[in-house]
Amino acid sequence: MTGGPLLALTAAVLAACVSLVVAVVVVKARRTLLGRRDAALLADLRPILIEVAADEDDSGQGRSALAAVTGAARPALDRSIVAMLTKIRGLPAESLVDVLEAHGAVAAAERDLGARSPIRRAHAAQLLGLARSDEAVPSLVEALHDPAGEVRTSAAYALGLIGDPTAAGPLLAALGSDGGVPASTAADALQAMGMGIADALVDGLSNADPRVRTVAAHVSGWGSFVRSVPPMRALLASDPDLVVREACAVALGRAGRAEDVGVLARHLAPSEPLSLRRMCALALRDLGDPAAVPALEALLVDRDPRLAEHAAAALLELGPWGRTALEGHSGPAIETARLVAMLQHGVLV
Repeated sequence: MTGGPLLALTAAVLAACVSLVVAVVVVKARRTLLGRRDAALLADLRPILIEVAADEDDSGQGRSALAAVTGAARPALDRSIVAMLTKIRGLPAESLVDVLEAHGAVAAAERDLGARSPIRRAHAAQLLGLARSDEAVPSLVEALHDPAGEVRTSAAYALGLIGDPTAAGPLLAALGSDGGVPASTAADALQAMGMGIADALVDGLSNADPRVRTVAAHVSGWGSFVRSVPPMRALLASDPDLVVREACAVALGRAGRAEDVGVLARHLAPSEPLSLRRMCALALRDLGDPAAVPALEALLVDRDPRLAEHAAAALLELGPWGRTALEGHSGPAIETARLVAMLQHGVLV
C-alpha cells in the first residue's frame, strides 16, 4: 500500500474513532441532563415515592398522590419507578406498579412492543416484566422472535420476571431459531418459572436443536425435575453433541437417583471424551452416593491429573467410605484435593 492510500485509511480510522468518542460524550451528557431534569421535577414527590417504596404508605394516600401526578413530572416519575422496580419486591412493588398502570405506562409499553425503534421495544419489554404483567405474556412470547437481539433478550428476561410457565415451551423453542434468545438468559428465565415447566423441559430434551437440549438439561438439573431424568440418561449415552452429554451428566448429579451411579460410572471409561469423564466424576461427587467409591477410586491413578483430582475430591466429600478408599494412595492430585477441601471446610482431611 502506497503512502497516499495509507494516510487516507489512517485518517478515516481516526475520524471514526473521534466520531465514536463524540457520540459517547453526547449520550452521557444527555443522560446527565435528563437525570438532573428528572431530579428537579421530582423534588417535591421524592419523599412520597420513598414512603411508598419503603412500604410505609399504610393509608394509601401516597400511592394516590403519585397516581394523580400529571404534566412533565409524570414520565419522570415513571422512569424513577421503573428503576426502583429492579430492586424492590412484594407489596411496595405492587403499589408502584399500580401507579404505572394509573399513568397508562403499562398499556403504553405493550403498544411499544410494536414500535419502530428496537430500543423502545426493548425498554417496553423490560417494563412489562418489571410490572409482572400477565396480560403481556402473549405479546412478549411474540417478541422472542423480534429481529433485534436486544428485544429478544429483554422479552426473555421479562417472561422470567412474570414467571408464567406457559411461556416455557415458546422460550425453549426460541433458542433453536435463527438469531435466537441467549442460552443463559433463557435458562435464568426458565428457572424463575417454577415446577410448572416440567412438561416443556421433557419436550425440550427431545428437540432437534442441541442448544435446546442443553438448556433443558441444565434447568432440569437445577430444579431437580424427576421426569427429565430418564431422557437425560438416554442423551448422556448417545447424544451426538458432546455439550449436551456433559450438560446431562451435570444435571444427573443434581437430580439423579442411586441408580445413576452406574449410569455416570459407565462414562468414566478412557474411551470416552476427557471432558465428559471429568463432568461425570464431578456429577458423582454431587450425587453423593457411597456406591460410587469403587469407580472413583479407580480414577486416582488416571493419566489425567485433573480427573484424578476430581475423583479424590469426590471421595473426600463421600465421608468415611471415600476417605478409607484414599488410604494407600498418594500423589499431587490427592494432595491438591486435600488442600482444597481443608481451605473450604477449615478442617484437616
